[in-house]
Amino acid sequence: MKILVLGNSNLFQKKVYPGLKKIKNINIEIASKRKVEKNFKIKKSYNSYNKAINNTTAKIVYISLINSMHFYWALKSLKKNKHVIIDKPFTINYDQTRKLIELASSKNLFLSEAIVFQKHKRFKKLFSKIDLKKPIRVISKFHIPKLKYKNFRNYNKYGGGCFNDMSTYASYLVYLLFKKNNYLIISKRKKDKKKDIDYFKIQAKSKDVKLDASFMFNSYYKNEIIIYNKFKKYSIDFVFSPPIDKLLHLEVSKNNTKKIYKEYFNKQNIFYTYFKDIFKIIKQNKYNHFYKEIETIAKITKKIS
Repeated sequence: MKILVLGNSNLFQKKVYPGLKKIKNINIEIASKRKVEKNFKIKKSYNSYNKAINNTTAKIVYISLINSMHFYWALKSLKKNKHVIIDKPFTINYDQTRKLIELASSKNLFLSEAIVFQKHKRFKKLFSKIDLKKPIRVISKFHIPKLKYKNFRNYNKYGGGCFNDMSTYASYLVYLLFKKNNYLIISKRKKDKKKDIDYFKIQAKSKDVKLDASFMFNSYYKNEIIIYNKFKKYSIDFVFSPPIDKLLHLEVSKNNTKKIYKEYFNKQNIFYTYFKDIFKIIKQNKYNHFYKEIETIAKITKKIS
């Protein structure tokens, strides 16, 4: 299996590469304008994205560039008949997403947004404990401290801002919690001229499920989800970006009591889990489910916006 990575982001260095290198017989090529870590096992390096796409024999391209560049390079890769995986956000608007889906579908090429938090065993265990047909309340927060001034995520022209950068998490939560059920969604966004958006909040509710979620830049760090049903409270931290080198736990408590039970989970590189699943799917040549999932999430994001 050979994969070409466009970009050398911090995410690639800290999580994507460690996940990829665990795949048996993987050959990793990279196109980067930054120096690649010396200890990384890279089969071939390019200093031009165009040269890489035009010359590689890899059938899969992973795009790990700044947000505003995702659509352009995904389109180029698809035109070269490559399967495409893109860091979140998939694109920065619904029309771009539709164009990529239409092209991938016409060529029967795999297309995926690298949203991986739901692959963690702890997250799966959390969702196995709730019944979406019975009343539950879900509260989620993803707040991060102030970013460095030059960080592209601060600027709309690079596809930054809290909404562009984090709305996929909100949309995916809505997707998981409400599925085909009818639901009402309300969003609130605070805009900033330089940084586009400082924060956004959403409320979504159906007959049985209520979601309150907030996403924020320039804040104290918070990355959690809490779920209440009639009898118990379930909570996990580091939800959307679980570290690959720490034991994590699911906390359970009965309502109106102080007694807390913690279930611990072994370290897990969810990018390895993601790639292992994705590479199996690519061999099957059946991708309609993924096109539909991407479009559904894009439609939810459009609603939130």
